[in-house]
Amino acid sequence: MDLEKNKKNILQKVIALNISLVIAEIIAGIYSGSMALIADAFHNLGDVLALFISLIAIIYGAKKASDSMTFGFIKAEVMAAFINSLFLIVTMLFILVESINRFFQPNEINAPIIIFTSIIALIINAYSTILLKQNNIEHHHNHSHDEHEHSCGHDKHEHEHEHEHHHEDMNMKSAYLHMLGDAIISLSVAIGGVIIYFFGITRIDTILSVIFSIYILKETIPILKKSFLSLMDSNSDDTKKVEKLILENNNILSIHDLHLYRPNSSNCYGSVHIVFKENLLLEDVEIVIEEIRKKIKNYNITHFIIQPESKKYHLDNIECCSH
Repeated sequence: MDLEKNKKNILQKVIALNISLVIAEIIAGIYSGSMALIADAFHNLGDVLALFISLIAIIYGAKKASDSMTFGFIKAEVMAAFINSLFLIVTMLFILVESINRFFQPNEINAPIIIFTSIIALIINAYSTILLKQNNIEHHHNHSHDEHEHSCGHDKHEHEHEHEHHHEDMNMKSAYLHMLGDAIISLSVAIGGVIIYFFGITRIDTILSVIFSIYILKETIPILKKSFLSLMDSNSDDTKKVEKLILENNNILSIHDLHLYRPNSSNCYGSVHIVFKENLLLEDVEIVIEEIRKKIKNYNITHFIIQPESKKYHLDNIECCSH
């Protein structure tokens, strides 16, 4: 609990610092005529939203599932990431178009303001990066839940929710990488301001702005795609590997309806129907299921449902569905 509270305090402090920075950069960008500063300001605004996502994920992650929200709020992180990345892409496209226009019709740029503001931004971003780096704590999980069986007609479900893994906090890691990128961009803007001040090459500002916009688009589009696929419950990349792993057992004839999906960065849910050979004892089926449970731990699957079926039941079910 103290660890989660510490993470929230760090994120709140970094968010407050960066909101102040966004306001300062927008004002300085408009006053100095620097598109690079404005582009960096909107990039920082996107990162503030990303930090809010991390904060919301921590807050809602502590909430327990209820009768109406049986899975809790595990998709809040992905939903916010999708909205955030979509907003950032639209903003960067606007900045990109405006920067290209200004390249052919350059404005007068106040270099000292650019240099001063970008140095302040560099200090704030570097400090935020250090805070998040110190709290990007590697931690150990070991969850074990009792096995449940449900019988209803022919259906028998066995739930497995036991895993042990060692990983970094993805929320804090993501926030740290965002701020590290901001620090690098702020350094680049400062260098651009120095070039304008000493050499008078004003177009360097729009060139840097275009480079920043393309870089941010390149980094954001995969996040938009990944979050969209996650919202659509797209199968995990590990599906084929898990299928091969299950079929290695000689007592299994086939499997069907294998589903793996990741509702957020720290969970993976799955289910599968397994057709067993005839004349297997219940104890034999349980042994096979236990073996599968142990093997899938390597894929950090946090919740997996196995439905065992006989060959006869499977064929009857296919025939029933075909009519």
